[in-house]
Amino acid sequence: GELRLYRVHPFTTDELTRFENLLCALVYPLRNALSYRLAVERALRDPLTGALNRAALEEALQREVELARRQGTPLGVLFIDIDHFKQVNDTYGHHFGDDVLRAVAHAVSDTIRRSDALYRYGGEEFVVIASHTQPAGAQQLAERIRSNVAAIGTVGGRAMRITVSIGIAGQRSGETSDALLRRADGALYRAKENGRNRVESGDFEATGTC
Repeated sequence: GELRLYRVHPFTTDELTRFENLLCALVYPLRNALSYRLAVERALRDPLTGALNRAALEEALQREVELARRQGTPLGVLFIDIDHFKQVNDTYGHHFGDDVLRAVAHAVSDTIRRSDALYRYGGEEFVVIASHTQPAGAQQLAERIRSNVAAIGTVGGRAMRITVSIGIAGQRSGETSDALLRRADGALYRAKENGRNRVESGDFEATGTC
């Protein structure tokens, strides 16, 4: 920002000194506040993919579950896992594996709504919190994510087929945030057991292709 002071007559030396002191009293607390906000943001964000991290997920999911319960609004959770990611690391190295993680995170971020949030749960797993989302809406979102990741095609100049398995769950009455996440994780496990590159849910039937 910029602060400008005007008047017809020139300011005296004493007045200029007081202005400088007042500006210092304003600037330094603002600078400290901005530095603190940046430090908090970095602490809650995965430096590799730019997604929010697991600590941020735990805090946000509990808050969203409580908010949805109070307001009587739907809430969806998507648990995403990159298929055969270990083979990518073993074949092409961890540096290329990092490129794949970034590419997938970017594809998911471009697919979800601005009201949704993407978190890196750990390794090659990601979670999306979709607030105000009915099960059918979460299903559609998961399908778009699956399709858009499969369409990546090239990573770091190398042709690469990338797919993800997704488990989804909608919040149930009285359900805790941990239980909701476990149910989405269970659906993800079924997606991988049933052939990968597909969406599974505890709320309704599976979709997608192997």
